[in-house]
Amino acid sequence: MTATDGSEIFYRGIPVFRGFARLMEPALYSPLPDGWIIGVADIVESTRAIAQARYKTVNMAGAAVVAAFTNALEGR
Repeated sequence: MTATDGSEIFYRGIPVFRGFARLMEPALYSPLPDGWIIGVADIVESTRAIAQARYKTVNMAGAAVVAAFTNALEGR
């Protein structure tokens, strides 16, 4: 990634924090560089599957989501 697309500057500016309690502090967040998008998925019943030691199945479902986004965005 190069500084020309804002990625390098963005990654260098991510603050390091300790403690889950600080997670919602607005100062820890910043806008994404232009052109970035965020993809979100929820693997149904993943908590139960992990409790049943089926973490590999959950990971494969997550990997399938990544592959689907990559295909939909034509490798971008």
